[in-house]
Amino acid sequence: MAMIKNALSAVPSRPALVIAPLLVVLVLSLYYRDQYNKCVEIRQTRLEFNQQLHALASPAQFPLRDFTDFAWTKVRIVASVAADTISDTCPLDWNWESGERDALIASGRLAAMMFGQQGRIVRYVELRADEVEFRGAEGNLSPQAAVFNVERKSGAADGFILTLNN
Repeated sequence: MAMIKNALSAVPSRPALVIAPLLVVLVLSLYYRDQYNKCVEIRQTRLEFNQQLHALASPAQFPLRDFTDFAWTKVRIVASVAADTISDTCPLDWNWESGERDALIASGRLAAMMFGQQGRIVRYVELRADEVEFRGAEGNLSPQAAVFNVERKSGAADGFILTLNN
């Protein structure tokens, strides 16, 4: 009985002093876990997209719906992302190597694909515009309309030009 009494005497008389910091830690860990998962998903999708382009013969047709494994009703392609226009910045190199994203934005070489469904973005993918160049893809495109002709850039082993197939 004395052991229990001694153990209870070590607990602060105000439980909020213990519970409040624990709640803060729990909420922050859940937030950063979700943020980390989203950022890693963006990076992984970018890698898979580039791998799929490399696997194609040049020239080839590339229906974007064949690449995606999630539901979407429209895609918007942004050829050059401006600073502070998209809020999905990932801390701690979870998406891009240190400083690479900022350098791409500053030089106008960060592109993005935003997939939407029912008025919300379901997937956001950042790409290097010097590796993947989109042509003729203005506005929102449906899955049926998002079909691209793919060609390798001349003189560049890792670069592709994706032209909207009209």
